[in-house]
Amino acid sequence: MKRIFFLLLLVLTIVSSITAGTLAMYTASIDSLAQGSTVAKEFIFVGDGTDTFQQGIKIAPSETADWQFKVKNYKNQVITETDLYYKLTFTVLASPGKKAIDPLTVSVKDINGNILNRVTGVGTFDVLGSFPLSAVGQEKDYTVEIHWPDNGSSDINFAGNNFGTTVNVAAIASQVPLNGSGPGNPPQQKPISVKYETTAPWQNGQSHNYQYNYKITITNNFSEPIKDWSFAFLLQNDKLTDAWNAKLVSYTPPGNYFFMNPGYNNQFTDNILPGQSVSFGGPAKGKGTEAIQNVSVGGSNTSNITDVDLTCVFGESSLN
Repeated sequence: MKRIFFLLLLVLTIVSSITAGTLAMYTASIDSLAQGSTVAKEFIFVGDGTDTFQQGIKIAPSETADWQFKVKNYKNQVITETDLYYKLTFTVLASPGKKAIDPLTVSVKDINGNILNRVTGVGTFDVLGSFPLSAVGQEKDYTVEIHWPDNGSSDINFAGNNFGTTVNVAAIASQVPLNGSGPGNPPQQKPISVKYETTAPWQNGQSHNYQYNYKITITNNFSEPIKDWSFAFLLQNDKLTDAWNAKLVSYTPPGNYFFMNPGYNNQFTDNILPGQSVSFGGPAKGKGTEAIQNVSVGGSNTSNITDVDLTCVFGESSLN
């Protein structure tokens, strides 16, 4: 059977609006130019069409809400004729005209209840999957879980209709591996991986301003060390006020941060060795739900690297 390789650009947008104390609506649709359909919470990566579904959910502090969906590579008797790879990108952000419900944790689980990825507050993460070539149609089950932990008196800060969170899900399916992913083809690794983590915010007893702690981990995926490393990024609203295990050199213009290695004269802290990581962190002002942007890693033996795999995780109970 001839293997025809083509890209199924499923401009599939699931828009999930979660409003504090009110009805939340989930809407899924596929762009009319895409090949595929969404039928009864099934994301089908063959065929034509545009379908939608809606589901109402109420959520309040200490509650958990979830909804399920399937990913399939067949429709009726039509089955994908090659290996099929797909990526679901979940973006959690404040609803238009509202502030995000910071305590919310959005998780994606497989059929066995294993958490594939998650974010607290706002942020973006991916879920990758694939269907190997088979004469029999295949499907996979997923659950999106939205949890609002009980934070006691702090939950009153999210009362009213000024708060809401939206979950956007974009899906791309391809009959060639996405970013080199798939059976026997591990995802292609970018030169640098960066993880930005924050704790749940708290209010200063005197100023009543929000504060949090942050941690940044830089991993060198090169085969050569990055000597005398430096790190720059943009953080427009939150303010990092100090750094441990690094030098906070500058944050001007406002929001443009530049860090340097701590200068301990130690190759394990001042350099980032191949396959190794360095971490630093400190206190900050704000709610800690804003992702860093325009990330750049440099060194005395390399020009600035901007091809970075960035992960942001907000609202963690602690930073190890």
